[in-house]
Amino acid sequence: MVALRAGTIGGAALDVTDPEPLPADHPLWSIPNAIITPHVANPPQHLRPALLERVEVNVRRFANDMEPLAVIDAARGY
Repeated sequence: MVALRAGTIGGAALDVTDPEPLPADHPLWSIPNAIITPHVANPPQHLRPALLERVEVNVRRFANDMEPLAVIDAARGY
């Protein structure tokens, strides 16, 4: 953020942040040369195979009474 505000770098496109999701009051939202996307910048040709693999793994985990990977936490927003 310091480099963005100082103009040391011209801008930043951020698809992943820490914390995630980025809270509404986070200072990054107020920096005009920062573009923030909701963690969706995966190219389409890579997204479907990765999603299918995750579904396969989670079906196998479910069938073996194991916790699925990447469970959605509605309270956290993702």
